[in-house]
Amino acid sequence: MVNKVVPLALLALLCICAAPATGRQLLDADTLEAEAHGVDGKYKNDKPLIGILTQACHFCPGRSYVAAGFVKWIEAAGGRAVPIRFYASDNELHRLFKSVNGIIFPGGLTDIWLDNPYVIAARKLWTWAREANDAGDVFPIWGTCLGFQLLHVLEANVSFTELLIRTDSVGHASTLDLTEAAPSSALFGGISPHLARKVADPALNITMENHYFGLPPEHYRRWGVLGEAFTVVSTTRDRVGVEYISTAEHRRYPFFATQWHPEKPPYEFGMKAIPHSLDAVLVSQHLANVFVDTARRSGHEPESHEEELVMLIYNTKPYFTLKDSVMDRSYDGPDMTYFFDSKDDAPDNGLRGAEPRGSTSFAGRVYRGQEAPHLTAWA
Repeated sequence: MVNKVVPLALLALLCICAAPATGRQLLDADTLEAEAHGVDGKYKNDKPLIGILTQACHFCPGRSYVAAGFVKWIEAAGGRAVPIRFYASDNELHRLFKSVNGIIFPGGLTDIWLDNPYVIAARKLWTWAREANDAGDVFPIWGTCLGFQLLHVLEANVSFTELLIRTDSVGHASTLDLTEAAPSSALFGGISPHLARKVADPALNITMENHYFGLPPEHYRRWGVLGEAFTVVSTTRDRVGVEYISTAEHRRYPFFATQWHPEKPPYEFGMKAIPHSLDAVLVSQHLANVFVDTARRSGHEPESHEEELVMLIYNTKPYFTLKDSVMDRSYDGPDMTYFFDSKDDAPDNGLRGAEPRGSTSFAGRVYRGQEAPHLTAWA
């Protein structure tokens, strides 16, 4: 009996003795994070709402969609997602802007011509965000991949065909070459040193690139407004050595841009190239925390609690779209997808009794008698 009690007592003593040191370590880490992120401790809310701008899809059960990976990425950092339809009226766009605490321009295959309705809607949200920040009303924007490019198109106000170049970066797990600005940046200033080293290690390749186009560093000089507006935090090279900017931060506003996909490692499994190591997931979680923590400083809120509940993406059922190619042929097909404004009312998710349970495949019923142009499985 004594032999059992003594080890337990020693274990308890060790835990008590270790507690103060651990507490100091956590306090120091919190202090460093707060300094790196510029967080002043004066949060305006502790459950931020993050708007995600939907994108058009032509061969799917809806008018627009949001990849569920972005929703989960937000949730992992303590936020909640709100879909923002790019075709909403100006009044609706502004109402949603005043209700959410940050916005994501996600990755995808949408055309970003200056006169595209998607870009026009994004410009309105971007303009309101700039005006809000100028007035002291903190409002962050995050751009991933296409969203990275969109933020730069909006800033330079030039066609993406002029601004971007072709890159061989589809399905390319790669590295980030952090610049001298990275240690003082919001995104990487608070990251652990070992993760900062690992994102640059070509033996690990823990960041996911997946794009046809890229923005070369020299274009920050060609369009001086970009060099004045953004700080280059990292660059990356594609498979043939072409260099492009992979991470950028706005100098004046809390606008963050990654050409790579931090949301994919924890939540997307359909593409074999996506890294799923612990390091890749930790980097993803770190960036989500930076963004959502910035959104906690926003004072925007819905008009009522009832309106808040209506806004949330939880009112829409996600589809397991990895099983079927229901959108345009895409190298970026998400594992799970939210569709909005179906041509035939709300999409049947196999839960309404319209057909036997056990299959939620779109094949043979989305096109209503029309021949499906491509029903190939995603890689």
